Amino acid sequence: MRSLQLINDRKRTNRGAPPRRSEIKFLKEEILFLEKSKMVEFPNLTATSADEDAPRSPSDTGNFLRRISDIERRNFQLLATPIHCFPGKVLIAEEQKPCNILFLLEGEVNISMNSPSGRQFLLWVAGAGEVLGLASAISGDSSELRAVARRPCKIASLHRQDFLAFLLQHPSASNHIALELSQHCRRICERLRIFGLTTSVPARLASLLLEWCRDGRQTENGTEMRCVLTQGELGDCIGASRETITRTLTAFKNRDLVRAHGSTLIVRSRTALAIYAGIESISSWSESAS
Repeated sequence: MRSLQLINDRKRTNRGAPPRRSEIKFLKEEILFLEKSKMVEFPNLTATSADEDAPRSPSDTGNFLRRISDIERRNFQLLATPIHCFPGKVLIAEEQKPCNILFLLEGEVNISMNSPSGRQFLLWVAGAGEVLGLASAISGDSSELRAVARRPCKIASLHRQDFLAFLLQHPSASNHIALELSQHCRRICERLRIFGLTTSVPARLASLLLEWCRDGRQTENGTEMRCVLTQGELGDCIGASRETITRTLTAFKNRDLVRAHGSTLIVRSRTALAIYAGIESISSWSESAS
């Protein structure tokens, strides 16, 4: 680029001499062009699952970027900075101050809490379209959650103050953010209900699977869903060891309550699974609700 050549020539020949006004004007225009050319578009913000008939994962949620209008999307793109990260990258740490808010465009992220002893409680897996660090960005308080990339991720990052100004400028976007925040609260309440109100591991695991059935696909064989978690991570969701999860899933399969085909789980009968696990109230998970 000519601007870089001018800079290098001046360093070699006129180190102490100030640049001419014409050169300053040209450099400013050239730098402005370079900055504009670095602006990154996010063409897939409204993209949905490629196969609508495929079994869905519990992480297939988060609709803020799909709900906003075209004008709001363009303004969002002007504010956003693209970030690419690898699996294992800590995106948000517990007690971290909310400097930025992250919008997950591609990939999957584990959302968890850690005990003082270091034990992990996995709350959910965030998928494309979800907002990370939302509660702390709104309140200004330190994060109570931890977000770690489980797969390569593409993220749009906004400074917290820019994000708050964006919401003031676009009231309808504020409504969509309120929906996202309420969804986060609902998820946490469901985890607390499973963890605090069920005593046995079979009941906890059955409750978790029945919760996922709400977003599953109904087939003649039962409710299909895609499970992205390992058995160890399933244990982190309900406070059990990987070995206990293995034994419990084996018991479910031996009684034909659950079938597994790769990453696809099929719950044969919600009612039968709930009765076997000893869940007294299954009104919200009953077959009639499917």
